[in-house]
Amino acid sequence: MLRKVCAVAVASVLAAGCLTACGSSKNTGPLTLDQIKENGKLTVATEAAYEPFEYMDGDKIIGYNADLFAKICDDLGVELDYIDLPFQGILAGLEAKKYDVVGATLGVTAERAGKYTMTYPIQNGTTVFVKRKGDDSIKSIEDMSGKKVGTQTSCYNEDDTKKFNEKLKSEGKDGYAELLKYDSFPEAFAELKNGKIDLVAQNYASCAAVVMKNPDDYEIVADESGKAEMVGTDTWVSWAVRKEDTELSDYINSEIHKFKEDGTLAELQKKWFGEAVDLPESDYIPAE
Repeated sequence: MLRKVCAVAVASVLAAGCLTACGSSKNTGPLTLDQIKENGKLTVATEAAYEPFEYMDGDKIIGYNADLFAKICDDLGVELDYIDLPFQGILAGLEAKKYDVVGATLGVTAERAGKYTMTYPIQNGTTVFVKRKGDDSIKSIEDMSGKKVGTQTSCYNEDDTKKFNEKLKSEGKDGYAELLKYDSFPEAFAELKNGKIDLVAQNYASCAAVVMKNPDDYEIVADESGKAEMVGTDTWVSWAVRKEDTELSDYINSEIHKFKEDGTLAELQKKWFGEAVDLPESDYIPAE
C-alpha cells in the first residue's frame, strides 16, 4: 500500500512539473496579450475525449473547439499549444497558472462564473432526449413513462434526467421504467441502438452531432414543429479564464463576437453539429 501511495505521489509531482513547464503563464500578475505574443503561444488545456467538441485524431486534437482556438490564435499571431489532460483537476490547474485557458467544454454554472471568467457561450448544452429513429411510441418528452432511459453518470444531464422523472411522477404518471447510468455516452448510444434502452439523455449539441453522423439510427425527441424538446434549465457551454486575466478574456470574447457576425461560428456549428444555433449575445451567468 505504501508503495502505491509513493508511486502516485511521485507521478503527481512529475505531472505538476511538466504542466508548469508547459504553461506560458509564468508571471505573478495578470496575463496580458503582449506577454502571450512574447511567449509566441496560447496554452490551452482540455480533455480531448468529448467528440465533436474536442477529441484525438491520431496525435492531434481536433473538433469544434479546436477549430475555434486555431482561428483565435491565427488572429492573435501566436501558436496554439494544446494540452490534453484528465478533466478532474483541470480548473485547479488554471488557478495554479499551469496554462492560460481551459478550453474544455464547460457548462456555465453560477459557481464556475463566481470563480472564473466564463467566455461568451459557444454552444447550447441544454439536456435533450434521443430515441431510435422511427420509434413512434415516443412522440414527445411526455411519453417517457415506462421507458428505459440512459445517461452518463456524474454529469449535469443525469441531474436533469432525474428531475424530469420526478416531474412526470408529480403529474400522476408512472415515470421511467429504469434510469441506467453509463461510464460514457458512446456506451449509452450503443445500448439504444441495440434496443436495450429506449432513450439517451445528453446535451443538445452533442446529440445533434450524433444524429448528424447516424441519421438512420437516431433522432432527437421533438415537438410537432420539429423543434427539440429540452429539459432542465437552459445550459450554455463556454471556456474558462482566470478572473484577473481580463485582457485575454476580453480578446476571446471579441473573437467569439466577430465569429458570430462574420458567419464563422455558424459555419463551424454546421460542420461539427449539422446546424447553427443562436447563442446569447454576451456572457451568460445562470441564477444560483
